Amino acid sequence: MARIDRHPDVKDYVLELSLVEIAARGGLADLFEQGHLVLIRDYRLPVDFGAFAAMEKDLDLVLEPEIRRRVKKLTTDAFLDGEPPVRRSRFDRDGPALRFKDPLRQAIFDVLCRGDAQLFEAVKTALRRAQDEIVRIFGICFPTYRPFRFIPSIRLTQTFFENLHWDNHSIDDDFHQARIFANLDTRPRIWHISHHSDDYIRQIYEEQGLARFAGKDPNALLEFIHADLLGGTRRTWMEALPKHKVAFDPGEVWVGESRLISHQIYYGEAAMVFMWFMRTSDMACPESRFNARFAAVHDAMAKGDRPNPPPV
Repeated sequence: MARIDRHPDVKDYVLELSLVEIAARGGLADLFEQGHLVLIRDYRLPVDFGAFAAMEKDLDLVLEPEIRRRVKKLTTDAFLDGEPPVRRSRFDRDGPALRFKDPLRQAIFDVLCRGDAQLFEAVKTALRRAQDEIVRIFGICFPTYRPFRFIPSIRLTQTFFENLHWDNHSIDDDFHQARIFANLDTRPRIWHISHHSDDYIRQIYEEQGLARFAGKDPNALLEFIHADLLGGTRRTWMEALPKHKVAFDPGEVWVGESRLISHQIYYGEAAMVFMWFMRTSDMACPESRFNARFAAVHDAMAKGDRPNPPPV
């Protein structure tokens, strides 16, 4: 099981439920929309974690800057889809064992998979199994959601001491998202999590003059907090908020609305971050959608409502 160290000054929104319990209650859309982080209890992805551990983690070995940037945030189709590679002729002593038309897939093979065709196939097999499982889990957790877009994102490189942040999509469309995370590493993936975005905005609203963001894209408000108040990606020492600490075991799966839950990857290597996009009419409670939460904060503060008291 994951280790969870809870901070007394942060709302306790972490839950642990088994897939049987989730199915029995008809899913967890209501809990997800309320901002809970839900760990799937008594479950581990049945995949070969050793394949991911054997991969190269040094991205400096990818010489092309644009390809290096794309390798940091891949989707599973880089392994599972695309035109099959051509195998090197046994009469050819030079060049890679597999040749891909797509330069991104070639870099994945040459660098991340160390030019090893067996390793590439092992990772591909593990990703296919993991993706099938996560899609199955999505159906159990969100049986009423009807996605119009799916992004099966994967992280196969090291992350240390990430800045605390809330995810945003840099668009003001009023949509809903679901995210399922999984640790593909042989070691724990360590997260620090703090306040919900709307709770934190209430705390700093008057001091930071956040009324100027009323009626605007809520992502712009989050970006201001990330970059100007919490230090962004380059000044992570500026932020000193209280945090719960969670160490997710290898193969562990968890669910959370990352636009509501502030999070910091303190350490991690291989992971899945699968995203589904839905219309707000699919939600258990459309009034709790991301854009509506921010609008409610602006409305409440304009009426002089005081911020929520600190958790006890």
